[in-house]
Amino acid sequence: MLQSILLIFIIINSIINNFVSTESNHDRRIIIVGTGASGIAAASKLFQNDFKNIKLIEAENRIGGRLWAIKIGDYMLDMGGQWVHGEKNNVAFELAWPLGLIEPFNVTMKWTSKIYKSDGSSLSEELSTSLSIYYHNVMENTDDIDDSKAVSYGEHAQAKLEEFFKTHPEITDDLKKPLLHYFNLIQGASDGSDDWNKISAKSYKSYLECEGDQSINWKERTYSTILDILMKKYPNPEEELPIINNTIINSKVVKINLDTADAPVQVITQDGKTYLADHVIVTSSLGVLKADYDKLFNPPLPDNKINAIQNIEMGHVAKIFLFYDNPWWLDGIYVKSLIWTEQDKNKIENNPETKWLSGVYAVASVEHKPKIMCLWMTGPYVTEMEQVPEDKFRSQILELLNQFLGHSYNITQPSEIVRSMWNTNDNFRGTYSWRSVNSDLKNARNEDLAEPIMRNDKPVILFAGEATDERYSTVHGAINSGWREADRLINLY
Repeated sequence: MLQSILLIFIIINSIINNFVSTESNHDRRIIIVGTGASGIAAASKLFQNDFKNIKLIEAENRIGGRLWAIKIGDYMLDMGGQWVHGEKNNVAFELAWPLGLIEPFNVTMKWTSKIYKSDGSSLSEELSTSLSIYYHNVMENTDDIDDSKAVSYGEHAQAKLEEFFKTHPEITDDLKKPLLHYFNLIQGASDGSDDWNKISAKSYKSYLECEGDQSINWKERTYSTILDILMKKYPNPEEELPIINNTIINSKVVKINLDTADAPVQVITQDGKTYLADHVIVTSSLGVLKADYDKLFNPPLPDNKINAIQNIEMGHVAKIFLFYDNPWWLDGIYVKSLIWTEQDKNKIENNPETKWLSGVYAVASVEHKPKIMCLWMTGPYVTEMEQVPEDKFRSQILELLNQFLGHSYNITQPSEIVRSMWNTNDNFRGTYSWRSVNSDLKNARNEDLAEPIMRNDKPVILFAGEATDERYSTVHGAINSGWREADRLINLY
């Protein structure tokens, strides 16, 4: 009899505790600053774990952050994140692959490359492709990096390219410097770096890359599809989580106040509105934190977090899309690489109006979108490009194409030219983070960026975003970070 009474008491107590816990989750006021992949991922997991009082505050007029697709000509195109990088331990791959939304690069495309010079001549397709594949293998084979000798990744990469040059006498002395500049830009697009001589060899070697194809495409779709999957809007719209209905757009956060021990956090927006929260998850880009951390947080952030913000780098990459009703370049060459002769490079860099052009390094096809040509550029030139007036920008792009490719192709006029503008947008101030030699010297750690601000042994200001994850610079890193901070709150309650 006593055992039965005890059992009933335990069951009733368990039910009460569960009810109280659930109600507690309902009552927690959570604000998520930013609606990129990390913010949406955090909100999704919290909603699915009985947290109901969630607001997302977004400075832009849309959700998605650096996942943004727009209509150009006949297609939707990614202005930001474009490929799923890797298959193993990649949450983006795990979410999209079972739904049949993505495919490996080599299903529809073949890696071919040809190098064109600014004087109108070109290298053979065989040499161009072998050189590109060789450098791709250099990038992939981190076991070759002796970080006790090479402080920067650039030292290692240049040594490897010199080995290739020695075995290919057709690469003359006047080609070597332009090729090194070209591969420096390629590396910049891969890592976000301004200069491969600044990239930490140690960090490059220890970076956690997901195994598998690094260029998995979204077929006719775009990477923003991952947001619909996270929000449960896809594949079953009736299961959609209430994220959009709890999002405030066009509302820039300018102050996060935590100035007393017991009071809730105050989140103040540019229009003067104040929101109260028990917990705030900040998913702002590293570029925004660099520019605004000293104004945004009250009291100031701890020294280790400021050190990480100041000394982990924010990269600058850009895409320029051209839409043609009648494509003129469809000859099976996936990438048309552009290298400047030293004479031409000096000429454009000595002119402030054209200097940015030396950051353009490739013309590439886009999977499943045959009428689109994409120009890639990176480095310190990107911000300058974004500031060029539209009419001058268009004419300079067309002159560039004619200079490099006019001798080989019958170039026509595009219907549309659209450029990305991540670096001069105050809500992003760059594209993705990277680790420099200086990051190591200053002991600037990504985990310091991720560390929450505590009050009464509870995390009250939490941090997510690609720069806070060990797989920084990637969408899957951003998703991981959002889930990590959601789990922190789920485990707390």
